[in-house]
Amino acid sequence: MNWVVSAVRSWFRSVVRENGLPSPGAPVGRGQASALMPVLLASERDDDYQTLQALLHNTRWSVARALSWGEASSFCGRVVNPVVLVDRHFQGSDWRFTVASLLNPTANCCLILLSDVSDPYLWNELVQYGGFEVLARPFERSEVLRTLAFAQKHCEADWPPLHLPPENGASPAGRSK
Repeated sequence: MNWVVSAVRSWFRSVVRENGLPSPGAPVGRGQASALMPVLLASERDDDYQTLQALLHNTRWSVARALSWGEASSFCGRVVNPVVLVDRHFQGSDWRFTVASLLNPTANCCLILLSDVSDPYLWNELVQYGGFEVLARPFERSEVLRTLAFAQKHCEADWPPLHLPPENGASPAGRSK
């Protein structure tokens, strides 16, 4: 693990402790169903859905699933500050198109890219396109919970402030300006 990732994780843990935030894996008790935080999974992979359902069972997160662009867009339009997990190859599209399509001026969502590989270059490019984080398969419960909690806090703080194209001038959707 490189030092940047380690430093960010350490900072996040200190923020959680200092602000008395609930632990990301804190179980949800009876009568607290209204406290569930929705997270959208935009993935055609059944194994992603089943794994995330199992990992998030008895936590404050509930998983909704979108199998199409219309379902994903509808979710982002009706949920306040949604956290969205998107498969890198959702509906056969390039992930850059996915990010550009789901992140628009009216949707303040935190988009987390699901990928079989994760490296600093992919994360850097994702952030330049307005995405939030890359979550690598196979999923680890503690990493998923930390990432979701961190994303939710950023969404509540109006992350991302602007959806700017990368510095090279290319349109995030892969279309010319």
